[in-house]
Amino acid sequence: MNTPDFSRRSFLQLLSAVAAWAAGGTRSRARAAYAPEVRRDAVRLRRPYIAVQVPAVSFVDEGVETVLDVLREKAHVNTVWLNTYTWDYGTGGRQLAGHPFPDHGPQEPDQLHGGAVFDYDPKYFRHTALNQFRSPDYQGRNLLQEVLPKAKDRDMDVVAWDFFFPDRDVPRKLKNMDRVVEIDVHGQRTWAPCNNNEDYRQHMFGRVQVYLRQYPDVAGIAWGQERMGPLMNMIGGTWGQPFISCFCPHCQKKARDRDLSVERARRGYLDLEKLLGAARRDERPADGYFVSFWRLLSKYPEILGWEKLWTDSYHEIRAEVYRRSKSIAPEKPLGFHILHNATLSPLYRAEEDYAETATYADFVKPAVYHIVGGGRMALFLERLSTTIFHDARPDDVLPFYYKIMNYEEAPHAELPTAGLSADYVARETKRVIADVNGAIAVYPGIDVGVPAGAGERQITPDDVRDAVKAAFEAGAPGVVLSRKYSEMKLASLAGAGQGVREAGVL
Repeated sequence: MNTPDFSRRSFLQLLSAVAAWAAGGTRSRARAAYAPEVRRDAVRLRRPYIAVQVPAVSFVDEGVETVLDVLREKAHVNTVWLNTYTWDYGTGGRQLAGHPFPDHGPQEPDQLHGGAVFDYDPKYFRHTALNQFRSPDYQGRNLLQEVLPKAKDRDMDVVAWDFFFPDRDVPRKLKNMDRVVEIDVHGQRTWAPCNNNEDYRQHMFGRVQVYLRQYPDVAGIAWGQERMGPLMNMIGGTWGQPFISCFCPHCQKKARDRDLSVERARRGYLDLEKLLGAARRDERPADGYFVSFWRLLSKYPEILGWEKLWTDSYHEIRAEVYRRSKSIAPEKPLGFHILHNATLSPLYRAEEDYAETATYADFVKPAVYHIVGGGRMALFLERLSTTIFHDARPDDVLPFYYKIMNYEEAPHAELPTAGLSADYVARETKRVIADVNGAIAVYPGIDVGVPAGAGERQITPDDVRDAVKAAFEAGAPGVVLSRKYSEMKLASLAGAGQGVREAGVL
């Protein structure tokens, strides 16, 4: 390692990163350096917490009062996560194209532009170029203002459900988005924003101020950003995010402050890209794919160093969002949606350390989408078997995978048609509760009709009932019915209500 751009300090730092990653991430309960001071006694948490994610379009299509009454009567919902900001169909809009519509609302697809479905004072965005993001959808109706008083009349809380997924069309829809996107290893712009870009950061901080200052009846904030670092995108991503990033000037400066060589990180990722390209072509190296992968990590520990830089930045921005919310309204809970990959990938699980997140959150919502999870788990295993584990087949990997993840589910070939069990929901709920060590609330995100692929198992009301019941019996103080009301059949919502009653939490 006697290279001009690689110091002894860099080597020791990167060895620490490798050790932490290989050990499954740090498990210390010590406060992270960027975590704010937390006044837990000031936070008002509803119990039981029975929430549901609702896109703005459902209130437009079916009427605010009708939707609220259905949710309360069918599923005993007392908290509405109103999707106030999004750019994608996963959380906004009606049912996804090509999937059957539920038995309520219009039976035809819509066109979602995306953006904010609430009015905002421009003063909160005077420090960012991303200051024009009001959605043109729904004739400019302010859905947050419409829902808040009617929910209050029914003793239902409204949480601002603020979600970002890097849809490739966002740079076209959001003015000046091209200024804040990540730069990949080839120097090309992506369509995902960089968490170290100050314009993007101020865009997020401004929304926090709007929710808590301009809309005082908002009960809290649920924050979601489904992103992963460059290494996870390369070897275990199932979300179609091909980014090997970010190498923008902000990230390069942050790397240099850590004595992390930008050029060696770039060379390492380019060599890894060549290896995985060979795997796609079935051009097996003499020592196989996994040995060659580990050899690259040994030769270029900067690969893990850059992954850690990205992950630390992800934690830092979430912690800052939390800190700013607490400075305005310490009593209002702010928590985080955790993408499904945290329960599917042991590699990403190591990075999404709930003990660390608990230092800057009031709650977490781990996505434990069980029925659709069967197909997703199968896809993840197939992804591993086409990248670093290309020496083996998914069936070869599965027994070991179940052991390290503490799951007992179907064989690989049967996963899409079997789905995952309520036992999976219970085990993941218990794991997350143990990880946060009682410091914050854990609200499992329950599959209530997340669209499954063709030929995959379709959810039933009994599946929903069993998952809700399993989450509560595992010790959760609440659940979040997911992904969105516009995907859910009324019978499935009733199944959630039955699960709540059978768990005895009402």
